[in-house]
Amino acid sequence: MAVSRIWRTALLGMAALIGLSFAAEAQTTVTMWTFLDPTKNSGREVALRRMIESFERANPGIRVRVEPQIFSELMTKFLAAHNTGTAPDIIWVNTENMGAFARSGAAADLEASIVSRWTPAEREDFFVRAGFDAGLVGGRRFTLPLFHATTSIFYRKDLFQAAGIDPASIRTWDQLAEAAKKLTAAPDASGRVNVWGFGTPLSTERTGGTTAFSAMMFAGEGMWERCRPLYTRPTGLRALQWHVDMIETHRAMPRETIANHVDDVVDQFTAGRYAMAVMPFARFENVRAQARWGGDNLAILPWPNWTQDKPGPQQVQGWYAGVWSRSRNVDAATRFLAHMVNAESVDLWSEVGGQVPTRLSVWREPKYRDPKFAFMETVVEAWRAWSFQIPTDCTTTQFDADLNRAVQRVLVGRVAPSAAMAEAERTFLGRQ
Repeated sequence: MAVSRIWRTALLGMAALIGLSFAAEAQTTVTMWTFLDPTKNSGREVALRRMIESFERANPGIRVRVEPQIFSELMTKFLAAHNTGTAPDIIWVNTENMGAFARSGAAADLEASIVSRWTPAEREDFFVRAGFDAGLVGGRRFTLPLFHATTSIFYRKDLFQAAGIDPASIRTWDQLAEAAKKLTAAPDASGRVNVWGFGTPLSTERTGGTTAFSAMMFAGEGMWERCRPLYTRPTGLRALQWHVDMIETHRAMPRETIANHVDDVVDQFTAGRYAMAVMPFARFENVRAQARWGGDNLAILPWPNWTQDKPGPQQVQGWYAGVWSRSRNVDAATRFLAHMVNAESVDLWSEVGGQVPTRLSVWREPKYRDPKFAFMETVVEAWRAWSFQIPTDCTTTQFDADLNRAVQRVLVGRVAPSAAMAEAERTFLGRQ
């Protein structure tokens, strides 16, 4: 009897070990490339961490491994990995890289695997239609929006008040230039200007689509027509000259901005170096939390226009996610991507991450009527009034770097604006 019990115990132990072995074999790991790091503590990173945790609780056989990347290098690295068969299961794609991703053959069809299973009401819940439809080409959906982004002009209410400037009075780019001159502090005893009226990224690296050029040019002839650049049209030349004048004529923007990328401008604005600055709307919460001059003084200025008849256009940008078409974990990856865009996750992206909800049902929740979310309503209303999105059928990556280089060519190389913009046009066409 004792021997029998010993064998029975041994057999049970072996069965348990075999069960553990099978469980280990059944474990699926989904790899994802994104510019966020869920081990860190910014709003969006915390939101991502929480949705990964909730997904893994509901799907104990699946683990999500995030491999953070530099945002400006994501698509280049992904396409190289696709060609060598080593790409991640899920890739994050920003607006400028949508065209390249769609044409690469590297994207699984999410219309068939996710969207076709939704009810019409679920589809319509994505109320920023231009953003939602951006990932649909020829009946195939290669991305879904995680959160919509945009570029905004942040400003300090305290400095506006001290200068006697009503933000509502700034309706044109000329009026913004005049306000920036008033907001620029006089040089100190050493000749240093401690507060400049306006800042915008003018580096050719790490600009990420975050410049004033898009809003300026879409208010006129636009930027492209069937993937052909329109930079040398009157509005393009006027936009270029406006940037040059802000530095050389109005002296309301430092010359060093030609070397500043978006992170530089965010850091400098947060430290108190600018009264107004162009930066990603997604940085609002971080800037408000870290501003040395008091986050309650932070606000967003509607985009100016060249004329006073209506505000300038508000760009619809965003970060999307797609599934690699050759992934060995397509089903698991698709399930997690669907989880990242469900109502629970959209709420996390919004309440914790500071993003405008992509779902109308989430935006209508009573908690979003709290005054702390008023800055979101400003952008929503701007999208409703006049919005635009960069076309996804062109290779628009680095277009902003081309335009920034044109500013540098005029300022440093003393090239005529028309010649500088013609160079930018040729560079853009070379990528198509």
